[in-house]
Amino acid sequence: MRHLVHFKASRVNCLIVAFFALAACTKEQKTPVGELSQTKAESSKVATAWMRLGAEITPEIPGYTSPVAARTFAYLGIGLYEAVAQGIEGQPSLQGRLEGLAHQSLPAVYEGGPLNWSVVVNECMHYLFGKFYKNAPPATSQQIDQLYHTFRDELSLRSKAEVVEKSVLFGSMMGKAIYNYSVSDGQDEAFLYNYPREYSIPQGLGLWSPTSNQIRRPLQPYWGDVRTFLSVADATEMPTPPAFSTEATSPFYASALDVRNRVRNLDESIETVVKFWNDDQDHALTMAGHMITILSDLLESNSADLEFAAQAYAKMGICLHDATVASWKVKYRYNILRPETYIREHIDANFLPLIDPQATPEYSSSSSAVGSACAEVFSQLFGYQYAFTDRTHEFRKDIDGSPRSYQSFQQMSEEISTACLYGGIHYRFSLEAGKLQGSTIGSKVARLKI
Repeated sequence: MRHLVHFKASRVNCLIVAFFALAACTKEQKTPVGELSQTKAESSKVATAWMRLGAEITPEIPGYTSPVAARTFAYLGIGLYEAVAQGIEGQPSLQGRLEGLAHQSLPAVYEGGPLNWSVVVNECMHYLFGKFYKNAPPATSQQIDQLYHTFRDELSLRSKAEVVEKSVLFGSMMGKAIYNYSVSDGQDEAFLYNYPREYSIPQGLGLWSPTSNQIRRPLQPYWGDVRTFLSVADATEMPTPPAFSTEATSPFYASALDVRNRVRNLDESIETVVKFWNDDQDHALTMAGHMITILSDLLESNSADLEFAAQAYAKMGICLHDATVASWKVKYRYNILRPETYIREHIDANFLPLIDPQATPEYSSSSSAVGSACAEVFSQLFGYQYAFTDRTHEFRKDIDGSPRSYQSFQQMSEEISTACLYGGIHYRFSLEAGKLQGSTIGSKVARLKI
């Protein structure tokens, strides 16, 4: 059923009609694009501020591990896009094109004159942040509310009262609709169940069991079954990894020896790279947060309009989530032990990786999958030979977070995989599989017409 919002007559009539429209209207109508202001005419300032805030507060939110964070950024990006889609020429909604998002399931505006799309975004994001970050500490909740009221006050001075009121109402309605869509994937409280007790860890020679996290349980072992936005079946059929073997002449032994030798011979520059990309520890930025931060920087440096920003955040969010789910699917299918365990048991009893791996099986590398997928989307948005600088960690004091410059997004993706190899947390064959997964998913997302 398509929800229709009839914005006309008095403000009172507008409110009454809109609220009843959510439950009662079935007639399909659209506003001709000429009757609505265009998102190309508006700045992306409000959109980037909200998405930056999401990345900034991710380490502070209890239970926001990498899969949970990727899912949240996906729904925030989709919500942001759908909030302004009717101000884009052709009104290219994602309804009917994403898994679980049915045709005519989101609010629509018609016969109502202009909206202030920045007000719509502000209202929609505030609603979604309240739902996705409902377990935020009080100080973080205050940050969210402060950003909302700052923009609400600022934007209210620039538009007529009736335009603001209509925009607020539509933004709130879209936020509710997108949140309801998110709930249908069954992961609304995933942050409470990162390490489920009921999961039975497979036992056997060469199989993985958690050694890095204090509670010694696997991270989100069922995440590979979470609903994706696009079909990722082709990205979960990866080449079979080398057979487990302790023979010194075996490919598996050679892969582990390669990891051990690289970690033992680290130089300072490589160690800096490893720590720069170590985003997926508990209470950390997550790889998803890192990618959203880079995207926000690029949008601001290019003075992107709201239309482009909304499209970019939607694609990036979908990419982050689907690549993570695909990687998790393969991880728990093969359940291969991590290099640190193999090396200590069969090569070097004193071996320690430079960084702690996530509490997940080895194959494939989620960092490589996400990095490769995002590189495809970034390249489609900005260009395949686009040089940029990553300033994500420039204010950190615990590592050398000096900005890192790249000649392309593919170079960034390769560096992410390098960090995993030299950090001692992945075999090369896992990194190659992750890159293949990511490239497959990223290409599919990049081709999404919005």
